[in-house]
Parts: sequence; structure tokens; C-alpha cells
Amino acid sequence: MEFYSVKLNKEMDDIEKVDEFNTNLSKIYFLSNVNYEFKNELANEQLIFVFDGSNFLNDKNKIFNKIKHINNKIRKMIDEEFKVIVFNSNGENEKDVFDLIRAIKIVLLKRKIDRYEYIYDVACNYLDNEFITKNICDFKNDKCFAKRDFNCTCGCCRHFKHFFSNKLVQCEYLIDKHCSAQCLPCKMFTCDEIVRDKKIKYRFSDIFLLDKFFNPIQKIVILMNCFNKKETIIKRLLWFGF
Repeated sequence: MEFYSVKLNKEMDDIEKVDEFNTNLSKIYFLSNVNYEFKNELANEQLIFVFDGSNFLNDKNKIFNKIKHINNKIRKMIDEEFKVIVFNSNGENEKDVFDLIRAIKIVLLKRKIDRYEYIYDVACNYLDNEFITKNICDFKNDKCFAKRDFNCTCGCCRHFKHFFSNKLVQCEYLIDKHCSAQCLPCKMFTCDEIVRDKKIKYRFSDIFLLDKFFNPIQKIVILMNCFNKKETIIKRLLWFGF
């Protein structure tokens, strides 16, 4: 068993793995079948979410569907944090565990804009980590591997000056070699050279929370809004949210 304490806010440092906590005074909310009997006869209003991680290949979507149907009565029992117990968790399924814990948090967040910003930030953080740890663009002397033979030091951070122009200019949000816009559409983009040579292309199905919580129109909004600031994209996602 693994035990987690989760802050109910939109910050990223929200999930903490903790030592075993007492379940005797807690109500247990089962998100999947668990072969374990809790002794909680004295259960009060504290609530713990529980699921099993032994077969995510078949069960992850089933657990998510149960998370989506957490009702308002349960939501009202959660204030500033909630607790989760995961059975049969290991290093190989850690990403799946965190996907589901974060899905619980998203459902419990009361404001839609907080939910959207949290999903957006988790996706950006995941993609940043992917590109950095895998060295996907392979920058050397400020040139990515695809532009090594050209006089270009900003990789894909270029766009046409205006709608009717064929002149490419550096993105105005690229400051000190870093993106100041936190643009999710740009972070999802992989150039033809990366797709061809490294066989890497990020899709919505690769990012669980984006895939499950955003509808098809919102996904199009994300794809069509490169070179825009986070605030602008969030506003457009809210327009098409159900």
C-alpha cells in the first residue's frame, strides 16, 4: 500500500507520499475493487479514496469513470486536502497512479478556471520534462539538431510576421532563450525532423488529463493556438467548455 496526501489547490507541488495514516476514523471511497478489509467502524466525516494499481491496462479508464462521477455530497466533505491509498503500486505504474490522483483533485476543485489551469500546468510540466530529459531538440550552441546547418538559433520559435507575410520572425515570447508564454500548443509541437528521425510525436492520448477532461473542440483550440500566452488559451478553452 502507498499513502498520499494531496492539497486541494491549483499548485503543482500538491501530491506528497506519506507514511501510513490511520484509517479507523475515516470513510473509505472505493474507486476499484480492493482485496482488503478496512476496520473503520468509528468512521467520521474524513474521507479516503482507495484504488488498486495492479492492472491499469484494463482498469485505468474504469477507475477514471468512477472518479468523474464523484457526487456533490462527496465534494462537500473535502476542504483543503484529501488522502489516497493505492494498492499494488510500483515504480512502473507511478505515472498512472499520479494521473488518477490528479483526476480526483480536478473533479474536487470547485472553480472551472482552477480545474483548467491545473490540467494545463500539469500538461506543460510533463512536456517540459520530456523534452529536457530526453534532449529531444538536442540544442548545441543554441542550434537544434534540425537547424544545425542554418543560421537559426531559436529552433521552432518562429512565426510569420503577420497573416499575409512570408517572412519568419522570432517569437516575441522567447526571452533569454526561454518561453515566457507557457504556450501548451507550442510545447506539444514536434517538427518533421523529430518525427522522422526520432519517431517522437506527442498526441492528446499521451497526456491523460488533457485527453480525458477536454472535449474535441477544446483540443482543436489547443492545436490552433501556437504563439499565444497561457491566459489567452485558457480563456478560449473556457469558451468551449461544457
